[in-house]
Amino acid sequence: MYPIKEVPVEAEALTNWLYQRFVEKEKLLAHFYDTGSFPPPEGQKEAASRQMTLDPVWLCMIQSFAFASGYMWYNVLQYLYCCLF
Repeated sequence: MYPIKEVPVEAEALTNWLYQRFVEKEKLLAHFYDTGSFPPPEGQKEAASRQMTLDPVWLCMIQSFAFASGYMWYNVLQYLYCCLF
């Protein structure tokens, strides 16, 4: 992320700045395609990572909410349909 104050206003300077960001992006992608991961941030030896875990209770609660919400909207729309027709 770059602060807005770093982004040049003049057309020529902005063009050069954008080109440098494009080159930076291409280097990151090349590293990703070669190694399967992005390079670590400056000052770190390797990228920090953590294993993704999903709590089964949380997933069950979210799914229950989704089903209850869908059932509620089905009843609301069915009621409105019956009232209109």
